[in-house]
Amino acid sequence: HFNININMKIINIAISITFLGIFICCNNKENNHYFNGKIRYLDNSSIITKNVESKSISLNGDNTGMIAVYDSLLICWSPDYPNHFFNIFNVDTGEEIGSFCRKGLGNKEAISVNCIFQFFKKGDDIMTLLYASNEGRLFFWNISQSVEKKTTVYDTIIPYNNNRIFFQFYQSKDLLFAYKPSEDLNRDEATTPFYEKRTIYTNKLIQDYPIYKIKSVQNSNATSPIDFFFYTWDAMKPDGSRIVQVMRHLPQINILDTHTGNVVGYRIKNGPDFSLLKTNMESMNVYYNCVHADDNYIYATYWGKEPWVDRLGVELPEFNIIHVFDWNGKLLYKLVTDQSFFRVWADPIRKRLYTININTDEVYYLDLDELNQ
Repeated sequence: HFNININMKIINIAISITFLGIFICCNNKENNHYFNGKIRYLDNSSIITKNVESKSISLNGDNTGMIAVYDSLLICWSPDYPNHFFNIFNVDTGEEIGSFCRKGLGNKEAISVNCIFQFFKKGDDIMTLLYASNEGRLFFWNISQSVEKKTTVYDTIIPYNNNRIFFQFYQSKDLLFAYKPSEDLNRDEATTPFYEKRTIYTNKLIQDYPIYKIKSVQNSNATSPIDFFFYTWDAMKPDGSRIVQVMRHLPQINILDTHTGNVVGYRIKNGPDFSLLKTNMESMNVYYNCVHADDNYIYATYWGKEPWVDRLGVELPEFNIIHVFDWNGKLLYKLVTDQSFFRVWADPIRKRLYTININTDEVYYLDLDELNQ
């Protein structure tokens, strides 16, 4: 009896290991079929959960939309502004400095431009790149000179006909990284997104940076557009060496090395994977909403539940979880905030993480130095 029991235990263990191996292989096969890099599962055991208190900033003027902050300058971008794209405020005084980047059909105007994705320096001046897709132009907006002269100053405006750029990240004098998002080819098929490394002044392609192994995905059972699955929000490390993507429909962030082209996915355990693309894609949770970063850390706003009602006039729920990663993909902190943090912007000068409340337009920030205490 004793020997039979031992043999049965060994058989049961062997069967369990076999099934586990099949399950892991299937999962890996699914991920390997789609994703162009390794997927590493996050170790949740060492995450520090912190309840954090935000500080509010009072602004006098029309602050709304999406924000970007550098030292004392807070810049709002909104399609609702009637004549300009941006309003700039002083965070110390709360005063509105002015409106910049005119809308229109003129020489130095555009029908639409992107919100600010990054800042970079030209000498002592703070700059950003704006892409006007309708006009096919890249604007080098000199923010410092604009604030000083109280009028919009573009250092350069370059013809740049390049269809479907969603993010453009400046890397050096004549290099940028352009993100090509997923695009529906027809009702049943969508392309997979990728990055391009391009020249700025001659608009030449230098290198493709594929995030996925296959160029397109087909799914005739999908009840929602397939390109929704691939939606990410991205940020470049200030030194230009990496780009982070946070995925909306997987609990996963991707880190792309801009020098080697290698991409690695970091995923929370026990969540969905790319096999979602073989389902009807009806019940997909929302995981990450937004990300920003400094040279040390990645700050990603997290939801991890069913989608909220996203309709005009309906108040958004409170988003009070921020995941803080290092640039090796290690999840260090889970911040629980006292205010809603849907979108975030990290100011490296004052070491603050800012947000604007979408429902109320109130601006708050977290003191990032307090994280390290």
